[in-house]
Amino acid sequence: MSGTCDSSGLEAKLEKLDISQTGDEKPAQVKKRAGLVYDERMKKHANIWDKDHMEVPDRLGRPYNKHIEYGLLERCYRIPSRFATEDELSTFHSKKHIDKMKSTQGMKTRDLFNLGEEYDSIYMSEHVYECALLACGCTLEAVEHVATNKVQNAVAIVRPPGHHADTDSAMGYCYFNNIAIAAKIAQQKWGMKKVLIVDWDIHHGNGTQSLFESDPSVLYFSTHVYQHARFYPFSTIANYDVVGEGPGKGFNINVPWNKFHMGDADYLAAFQHVLLPIAYEFDPDIVLVSAGFDSARGDPKGHCDITPEGYCHLTNLLMSLAGGKVVIVLEGGYNLTSVEESMCSCTSTLLGDPCPRLEGGSLVPSRSAMESIKNVINAHKPYWKCLEFVDVSIPDAEEKDEEEITR
Repeated sequence: MSGTCDSSGLEAKLEKLDISQTGDEKPAQVKKRAGLVYDERMKKHANIWDKDHMEVPDRLGRPYNKHIEYGLLERCYRIPSRFATEDELSTFHSKKHIDKMKSTQGMKTRDLFNLGEEYDSIYMSEHVYECALLACGCTLEAVEHVATNKVQNAVAIVRPPGHHADTDSAMGYCYFNNIAIAAKIAQQKWGMKKVLIVDWDIHHGNGTQSLFESDPSVLYFSTHVYQHARFYPFSTIANYDVVGEGPGKGFNINVPWNKFHMGDADYLAAFQHVLLPIAYEFDPDIVLVSAGFDSARGDPKGHCDITPEGYCHLTNLLMSLAGGKVVIVLEGGYNLTSVEESMCSCTSTLLGDPCPRLEGGSLVPSRSAMESIKNVINAHKPYWKCLEFVDVSIPDAEEKDEEEITR
């Protein structure tokens, strides 16, 4: 993964590849291979008022081109792209919200700006509805291909992201909740009775949580910077003690980081101590990953430290669940090098490549991380047999206080 490719070689590969190509092979012939879905039209959505805005079209193009450069794309089955339908959107979103997003088509520039100002961390463009429909439709295609055994697993390189979008509102660069819609339709149409959603984006997926907080058929697991509710989206619903409502109690798992710079050891500890034991007991039919790479090393928003190799290991652990039915869907991530390298690492792992060694001689999680993990375990002990006798030790090492960063 660390090799380089000269630009002329990359250009030659790009010329041979059609972005709408689905591959010459039939799905039945590639059942054990990873699928990949992408559509260049999702690059049309851009902020015309702020050229330095972080949610940019290259968040889509850079990871795709890196898949070509590393020879990953040619090893994947090309899943066809498509638009989501309004009926599919309505599994989560209200008609009022869908109609408002649809109204952006042909809207005057000043009206687009004013509409964006009505929301939290949202900009509108003349192409936002088209791109959001494609992002959701491509996610649905990836999930359908895995759920119906056309491919073993899949990657969806899509934008705009989705996990902040709520039933009635866009939020945090998100317009339609791709993962939430896909989870519901996987249950309704493709026989995936129990769905595990793993959200490793650095921000809490408040929109996804809101749909499933009372639903015991969907297990939502999120690791995110929390900073005692001083980090976006600034809400206590992201804390460890928010475990679900009614029949959904125990099926909403928040692992809130109260310090920055959480790295491979911290995330692996959260997976090994919390996610995997509960996931094996839950026994999902499919795993959907809200793969925000703003948790990666070098991201200007996340201030965390997962390496590309770390993502390999996290992905590999998830492949032990649901018979290997895993779909990785791009969410956030704003250092383009981190996004492309990290997403390629996930795809490489899905294709069966061995996980590289992790950096450093010691993989000891931080004291702050273990405090959060212990709180999560104690909050969920009443709901999961696997946690009944679990205890975790907290390292003695003290950690330095950090500057407050809220985004």
